[in-house]
Amino acid sequence: MNRTVHFLTGIRSEYDILAPVIAAVDAQPDLDAKVIVTGAHLTGLHGHSVRQIEADGYHIAARIESLLASDGLGGRVKGMALQLAGLSDLFTREKPDFLVVMGDREEVMTGAVAAIYHHIPIVHIGGGDHADDGNVDNLVRHAVSKMAHLHMATTELSALRLRGLGEEPWRIHVTGASGLDRIMATPNLSRTDLEKALGVDWHGEPYAVLLYHPTITDFAEARAHMASITRVLETTGLNIAVMAPNSDPGNQAITLEINALIARYPKAKAFTFLERTVFINMLRHARVMVGNSSAGILEAPSMGLPVINIGIRQRGREHGDNVIFTDYDAGEIAAAVNKATTDEDFRTLVAQRRTPYGDGKAGQRIAEVLRTVELGRSLLDKKWIQGVK
Repeated sequence: MNRTVHFLTGIRSEYDILAPVIAAVDAQPDLDAKVIVTGAHLTGLHGHSVRQIEADGYHIAARIESLLASDGLGGRVKGMALQLAGLSDLFTREKPDFLVVMGDREEVMTGAVAAIYHHIPIVHIGGGDHADDGNVDNLVRHAVSKMAHLHMATTELSALRLRGLGEEPWRIHVTGASGLDRIMATPNLSRTDLEKALGVDWHGEPYAVLLYHPTITDFAEARAHMASITRVLETTGLNIAVMAPNSDPGNQAITLEINALIARYPKAKAFTFLERTVFINMLRHARVMVGNSSAGILEAPSMGLPVINIGIRQRGREHGDNVIFTDYDAGEIAAAVNKATTDEDFRTLVAQRRTPYGDGKAGQRIAEVLRTVELGRSLLDKKWIQGVK
């Protein structure tokens, strides 16, 4: 009998990282992949990105509406309650052999809670990762690691941290980051074809990709922080491709600043959603990526793309030689942009594409674990192992 694997996703960026794993599972004759869709995927405010999942042809097990029209902390918590209710209803009707969750967003927590009460093994991708940024994401990630039955760690250091949490070594698998699988599988577009897909006429001139998300610890200052970044980028004369922020509190304030940038700076263009091939090639052709997205940490090194990470988000995470960390000071940001775009020694270093996040074969490794691991009480009943000193 085939094993059924449910994947839970609530936002485009998360799905893009999960997609290679879903594809690898779906390719196995004895595994059946299904996708649970929730959160920002189901709203036009974030590009109605469920369309990408539909276009990829995967079976959607459930659509759980959970994103409230709120830019405050309470909306996210109330949305989690809706997710929990929807997931419990689904698992009552249909109990998969595994639930796969990725990273540290709220749906990872709700999925794990619902799964453990329905006795469904949890597979957590990205456990053991850590940033010294004080963000709630770290707390969610580590909490889910203690609930998870199988860990797909992206690096050896993350695996070491999981062992330090008392997890049994046989449950921990170092697979690499599946975002690299996605990059390797994405065909190249010429600069001309990319500009056509983006609907811009930049004549091959250099451009920056701006992708900045709110951080819960300082979300009230989100617009001011975004304004600090955009004002500096305007002075560079670069074209700017601006991606919409995630659905975290503060996203509406950032969107207001994006709209203001587009109105005053004709060399900028904003995008709510881009098809995967277009997004990857936009990064491939960019001169620099600016903001605080995990894509700058996980995927950009493998593309030789310089990244300026601004603010506290992502601080302390494992990263390649491509990342420059700055605060919101305009002079500091400007100096980093100058280094990233004109310093040939730095750009030569970045071009070596060194990354701690694997070789682009994470999906295959995860699928093999799900295909071969023994099911039953031995998987569900967790033991505490004295942590690594």
